[in-house]
Amino acid sequence: MNILITGGAGYIGSATSYLLLKKKIKPIIIDKLIYKKDNVIAKKSIFFKTNISNLSLVKKIIKKYNITSVMHFAAYKDVQESMSKPKKYYVNNYLITKKFIDCCKESGINNFIFSSSAAVYGNIVKNKKVSENSPLKPISVYGNNKKKIEEYLYKISNKNFKFFSLRYFNVLGADRNLKYGPIGSHINSFSNNLHKSIIKRKDFKIFGKNHQTLDGTPVRDFIHVDDLAIIHYKALAYLKKFKKNQICNCGYGKAYSIKEVVKILLQKKELNFNYSYAAKRPGDISYMVADVKKLHKILIWKPLHQNLRKMIFSELIWRNKLKK
Repeated sequence: MNILITGGAGYIGSATSYLLLKKKIKPIIIDKLIYKKDNVIAKKSIFFKTNISNLSLVKKIIKKYNITSVMHFAAYKDVQESMSKPKKYYVNNYLITKKFIDCCKESGINNFIFSSSAAVYGNIVKNKKVSENSPLKPISVYGNNKKKIEEYLYKISNKNFKFFSLRYFNVLGADRNLKYGPIGSHINSFSNNLHKSIIKRKDFKIFGKNHQTLDGTPVRDFIHVDDLAIIHYKALAYLKKFKKNQICNCGYGKAYSIKEVVKILLQKKELNFNYSYAAKRPGDISYMVADVKKLHKILIWKPLHQNLRKMIFSELIWRNKLKK
C-alpha cells in the first residue's frame, strides 16, 4: 500500500509518517522543507522536495508509485498570521489546495485524508463542547479556508473518491525518542510561546483575561501528536473499508483554561517563568473543546496520552534539542 503524504516532514505529518514506517508502510512524501531542518523522516521515506502546486510532478508520482490514498498536511497554519496576511492563506490553503485535490481525483486517488481544524467552528455560545454537527462560523481566515475545502470535498466526492476530514484541536507533544516534534519557531502554539518565555526570561503572555470563560482566559482541548497520528492511520483504514465520507473532531474532550495550564506547570520547580496578560488577538476563540464521541465510536480509538504536563514537557525537551 503506497500513501502520498503532503507536508510529511512537518510536525503532524512527520509523526504520521513515522507511525507508517513502524507499520512497515513506506510513505511517499512531498514537502518543500521551508524550515530547512535535517529531517529523519525525509531520509527514511521516498521523498520529493517540492510544492503541491507542482501538479505535473504530483501526477507523475501518483502514477509511478501506483498511489490510491493521500494524507494532506501541507498548509500554512498560523491563525494570527492568516488575519494579517489573508491573501497568502487564501491562495495557498484554498486555491492551491483545491487544485491539488482536483489533481488527485483526476489521477485516480480513492481515499483523501484532510487536515482540518477546530477553527471552522468559531466562538461557541455558552461554553459547550462542539460536535461535528455544530454550526460552522469561523472567525479567522484560516478557519474559513478549512471550511471551504471541506465543502469542496463534499461537492466533488463520488463513489470512487471519498474523504475523511479531521478537525484538529490543540496539538502538543513530541516523540519520546526525539525523532520528531514541532518545527518552526514562528508558530503561535502554547508550548512554543512558553519555551521562548523560559529561554529569553520574558513573561509568558496570556492573550485576553476577559473571555467569556470561568477565569476569563481562553479554554482549550489538547491532544498529543502521537494520538493524532494514530487517528490518521485509523481514518485511512476506515475509508478503505467503508468507502464513506466522514468528519471527526480530534481532541480529548477535556477543557483547560490557559491560566489553569500555567498554574499546573508552575507546580514543577524546574520551570521558572512569569506570566502576564496581553490583549486578545484577532481570530482568537474563547472556548474550544471537542465532543469526541463520534471519533471513539467509528474509529474505535483510545488515547495513549492523558497527562497534559508530560505532553508539554516532551515538547519543551524537543525544542531544547532544536536549539543545540
